[in-house]
Amino acid sequence: MEVHHHSHTARKKWTHYFWEFLMLFLAVFCGFLAEYQLEHKIEKEKGKQYIRSFYNDLKTDTVEFAILINKYENKKNAFSERNECFDSMPRQIRSFNPCIVKLINNCRGFPDFVNADQTLLQLKNAGGLRLLRKEDADSILDYDKQVRLLIKFETTGFQERQYRMRELIYSMVNYKNLMIEKEDPAIPFLITSEPEKINLFFVMLDQYALASNSHLQSLKQLKQKAARLILYFKSKYHYD
Repeated sequence: MEVHHHSHTARKKWTHYFWEFLMLFLAVFCGFLAEYQLEHKIEKEKGKQYIRSFYNDLKTDTVEFAILINKYENKKNAFSERNECFDSMPRQIRSFNPCIVKLINNCRGFPDFVNADQTLLQLKNAGGLRLLRKEDADSILDYDKQVRLLIKFETTGFQERQYRMRELIYSMVNYKNLMIEKEDPAIPFLITSEPEKINLFFVMLDQYALASNSHLQSLKQLKQKAARLILYFKSKYHYD
């Protein structure tokens, strides 16, 4: 009867386990670093896409600013003649003076500023600001703040003056002239020649003109700010 002896495997030294652990750790760590670098690269590229998109929005805004500034400049020019218009109106036939037609037509309403805010909404709602460099994010947020202040003025103080002015105009202007784009000389423009109401119109026009001119200055300042940001991003990221 043969006796079989069990073979014994030599025990590995602790240094062998140490090197196995070290190699496994290094493999996992290197994989983590590679994934981190890839994620960082993707986020960096996403940040650049946001900047490019905001840069294009700024160019859209500057076009809008230019259009609005031109319209408010026309208002300003018309309103600059209000004192001369008031003085030139005969006391008994105030409603027939043609200069009041120009003034009334320029304060029936005002053009709203609608900014290109798609990128800003994404940056704020999707957490995109964290992907940007601090100086870029700060510049964008400062611009956004100034835009929101301008829009707030439009929708509150200026709009309230517009409502009051429009109500007064509706009580003065002939209905048929409100229905046509160009006044008909055969149709009396006003339905009143009351000195008190005409005087009230010029009093309210003063406040309306001040608000309109203030808004014009804000538009000019924002246009300049947008132009500076365009140059800043163009130079920094070498845009065409």
